[in-house]
Amino acid sequence: MTAEVLAEGARFVFDRAGAIDAAARIPAERPVLRVTFPDAPRAAWTIATRGVTTTLRRNGLEAECRPDSVVVLRATRPAQVRVDAQFRPEYAEGSHGRRLLLDEQGGFGVYPSRSGGSGATSPFDYELAAGDELWLSVCPPRRPSALRLAEHVAHEGRPRPFPGGAYPSTAIIEDAARHCRVLALHAYFWESGPRRVDLRAGRYALRRRPWTTARHVPADPERYERVKDEARRCGMKLVVYLSPRHSAAPDLFAEMERVLVEHGVDGLYLDGLSDDFRRNDAIVRRTREILGPDRILYLNATDEPFGTPRVHCPFIDSHADYVLRGDSGRGGLALDRFLRYAVSGRNVSNSVGMWCHYGSSARIVPADRAPSASHVDAALRHGVRLWRRSVWGAAGLAEFDERYYGAVGTGGTT
Repeated sequence: MTAEVLAEGARFVFDRAGAIDAAARIPAERPVLRVTFPDAPRAAWTIATRGVTTTLRRNGLEAECRPDSVVVLRATRPAQVRVDAQFRPEYAEGSHGRRLLLDEQGGFGVYPSRSGGSGATSPFDYELAAGDELWLSVCPPRRPSALRLAEHVAHEGRPRPFPGGAYPSTAIIEDAARHCRVLALHAYFWESGPRRVDLRAGRYALRRRPWTTARHVPADPERYERVKDEARRCGMKLVVYLSPRHSAAPDLFAEMERVLVEHGVDGLYLDGLSDDFRRNDAIVRRTREILGPDRILYLNATDEPFGTPRVHCPFIDSHADYVLRGDSGRGGLALDRFLRYAVSGRNVSNSVGMWCHYGSSARIVPADRAPSASHVDAALRHGVRLWRRSVWGAAGLAEFDERYYGAVGTGGTT
């Protein structure tokens, strides 16, 4: 028989011969990929389970269809898998067999659990050993959120002077609230972790290391409560820093729950996950469960999980409200290509793609300054959002506000 499984962003059809056809449903329905098994005899898929996920089986393979427009193929014995694109991509990038093919309407990604696979362009061939997985992601997995697109982010918190720079002043909060609905506090307001000062050479030399803490406690509780109260008075939501990659918390998710309850915040800024895409998927999905549908998940995915921004995982991004990229550079991509396909969530994940401008615009040394007029225009052209930072100074902020918020509108209180 032929079986069909629907997700918000995808339609998967498992035919009688054993092939899988996947169509995107957003922004309009169209075929994007076809999966075949060259070494396997013709055999139909059988449905093993139905529910939030649907599982099908055939010839030593299991296919788990998830609601975020992902099919996970699991091999119980060796198998050959071929993946063919059903559209002509404008963006086709790969890293160790992980591939992302996109155009203005979306596309798909292919992610083997064990790096490998042949074919620089479609079709892609994979040799799966028993226990291997091949993840297929249709883009975009979900519809965009008009609310999050309108709720601009002010990202504050500096390492020096401490503690003053870690806690934005009343004037900074009131100024940001003219345009932004979200105030994200960077790590420096927390107590430092086990090794209190970073002794390595580089950008973070001699800085406090609050990102490594096992228990997130404000270094100055009175200042923290002031910031929280003033943000709320100004109509802003407060999002605070937590790093799954660096935190020493023995139970990361219990620590998230404690931070939400004890510190009364409206969301979490996850700064770094891991180099394992399956672990990142689990972290982000569990974080979303903890936060629920209304709290904010702001993710700094930088060049994770494959060490390059050229290939990322839109299905992971889709569980976040905002996804920040760029602090580790552009991965050799031209600016427009980088912004449209590595940063922008438009028809990719449909989360709000944000540009960490200082890390990917500098030629030599990253400098946290207001984006130039040409960079603001490039971000606007590709549906990319930019954070707002008081460190840019009054003149830089005034020019940025006029050009940027004059174009995208304001989610602020005035």
